[in-house]
Amino acid sequence: MPKVKDSGDALEDDFQLSDTEYVSDGGEQFEDSGDDDNDNDNGDSASASIGSKRKAPEAPKKKKQQKSKKARTEENNTPLGKRTRASQIEALNDSQDRALEHLSSIEREERRIPTSAIKDVSPFALDHTLVHLESFLKFAVANWKSKLLIKDANASDSRLQDKKGKKGGKNSNINNNASNNTQSKDPKKKPLETSTDLPKGAPVVLIVSSSGVRAVEVIRALPLFAEAAKVGKLFAKHLKIQEQAYFLDNTCTHICVGTPHRLEKLILDGSLKLDRLELVLLDCNKDAKKRTILDIQEIRVELFKMLEANGLVERFKSGKTQVAIF
Repeated sequence: MPKVKDSGDALEDDFQLSDTEYVSDGGEQFEDSGDDDNDNDNGDSASASIGSKRKAPEAPKKKKQQKSKKARTEENNTPLGKRTRASQIEALNDSQDRALEHLSSIEREERRIPTSAIKDVSPFALDHTLVHLESFLKFAVANWKSKLLIKDANASDSRLQDKKGKKGGKNSNINNNASNNTQSKDPKKKPLETSTDLPKGAPVVLIVSSSGVRAVEVIRALPLFAEAAKVGKLFAKHLKIQEQAYFLDNTCTHICVGTPHRLEKLILDGSLKLDRLELVLLDCNKDAKKRTILDIQEIRVELFKMLEANGLVERFKSGKTQVAIF
């Protein structure tokens, strides 16, 4: 005769379930195996299920990632010259890593521009456009008047060394005389200070642009400083390196503008001297494809080769020369 399962009310007070058999609330009968391993397995599975349930509150992390992505987007839309110094250093290092990807991480680290050499330009409140380039140089170069607005006493002789001036002859002299007369007739304009011992081919500022076309635009934005000394045109577009070397060997110039490859060559052959160099200005203007000099692979490779030229690295480390982003 089958066993009748009494309800709890029908049991006597001293009734106890056996060690090997018990009845569940639903009337199902289970046997206790007495194996501790099964208990452990059940415990592990229970804890695993509990653990999986506790992973649910991860939604806030996604919100944080969305915020950081939004912040990165806003930062990318901000011109590089207007970003924080830390962000500029990060952009320089990232560009260098991509330019020198054939090197090991240790080798790239050894070639880093010292962070102490990266100038903090955040106090400059104006936009980083060519309209404000002269104002930026006044901000970036200490005692700029005594360095960028001093005239070479032998400047008239340097005009004769211009190859086009030699060919133009009379027309060239007329243009030079006209500019001198215009300056002398302006009663409000004070005459520029002159010096007879300014070195040749040793600029105070070196502006590095991504192309010859952009370099021409930069030079046109510097009329004030061009009055004191000629601005060096050191790029390959329609200009031979021999002519540029001759210009540097015979002309005092406070500001030179050029492209990385041509600048590197002129530094290596000794025509472009670094004795007075205080500022290397990276012109990070965006092209039609929204790329800067730090984004175009073939140009940034040449840029970081130029920045590693003999003498320049030592000036970065000693603090004599700084790098700024415009």
